[in-house]
Amino acid sequence: MTQNSTSDALSDDTLFTQKMSIHHTRVAVIGSVDAGKSTLIGTLTTGILDDGRGQSRNLITKYKHEIETGRTSTISSHLLGFNTIGKPIVSSSSKTTKPKLKTEDEIAAEADKIVSLVDLAGHDKYLKTTIHGVSSGMVDYALVLVNAKHPPTHMTLQHIGLASAYGIPIVVVLTKIDGCPNHVLKNTKDEINAMIRSPQVQKQPFVIKKEADVYLVKDKMHAIAPLVHVSSVTADGLALLNHLLFSLPKRRRHYVSTLITR
Repeated sequence: MTQNSTSDALSDDTLFTQKMSIHHTRVAVIGSVDAGKSTLIGTLTTGILDDGRGQSRNLITKYKHEIETGRTSTISSHLLGFNTIGKPIVSSSSKTTKPKLKTEDEIAAEADKIVSLVDLAGHDKYLKTTIHGVSSGMVDYALVLVNAKHPPTHMTLQHIGLASAYGIPIVVVLTKIDGCPNHVLKNTKDEINAMIRSPQVQKQPFVIKKEADVYLVKDKMHAIAPLVHVSSVTADGLALLNHLLFSLPKRRRHYVSTLITR
């Protein structure tokens, strides 16, 4: 290897290490069964909207039993990349039945900022697995997903309490708002707000309605819990959620060791 090529390799490795340590946030995606966690992750990371029957979920699900049941039982991490202006780096094609998706290496190479979305189980049967993922995953933030069409469950309260116990700021994402009656959405939101304001959590809910709202909350996550309304089918709210994920500052140190061959 020549001196120039060695220098280039060192430069590339240094940039990659800085990207993974300084410009990399880890976000746990938690919520009860049927909140649409894997579906939302699939939609965000591929840029392909769901068809209402789990198309987006199936793009990222690896295990047959999870595809068949629609339930996540393991911990998996998926990269969401952003360029310098916050535009998501996703699949280049969403019109084919079998779109060619970028690999995580390609996303990491192109991205200026990387968000790892950690998909965690929602069923109480796998609560220990979820606790392990939150406690040992060097998580910066947690997305708590709630199906807008149903009242929050006991697992929603468990997950909010879990994140609060570990000092992890939360973002509440109300999913499946497409076709959700306004009075049902209001009731769900009222119950969530009560959970957030409870003595165990003691935060102020704040609905993100426009990009300017992101700048109001991104440095106040210790006291505020943003709420975002989204649909993986119609794309409502996805741009705001992406903007929030891009804008949230890193909280924890992630050490990346790089082996350089001279």
